[in-house]
Amino acid sequence: MDEQISFEKILEIYLTIKNLLEKKQQALIKKDLETLAVCDENLICAYNEVKNIYEQKDKFSLTREEKDELNKITAQIGQLQKNNEVLINHSLNVINKIFEGILNITSAKNADYNHLGKKNQENTLDISSITEEA
Repeated sequence: MDEQISFEKILEIYLTIKNLLEKKQQALIKKDLETLAVCDENLICAYNEVKNIYEQKDKFSLTREEKDELNKITAQIGQLQKNNEVLINHSLNVINKIFEGILNITSAKNADYNHLGKKNQENTLDISSITEEA
């Protein structure tokens, strides 16, 4: 493949990544798992395209202005990625708190039963001794 790689092609891929990360951010906020999965699949493909381009960097040369434009978009991509990581970590923390709550409730209920699965006797007042005194 002796074809030159154009700046427009590189720019298109970078803008695609930026748009996908923006879409992913909205999917994270809306908890839209289907859109999130599609974005991740498309991001993997786009990242692979970037990798392939840079493996052939001898087939393109960029002007200072083109490099500056790509660097600007790369910075935006980096910020979007950081924002998405924060959203993902927050979601994981929320999920962990929910699981902790469920486990605490389950553990409390399990404490009511012995190792044979029989309900433990509750510590209640012995009514027969109170009746005898009366």
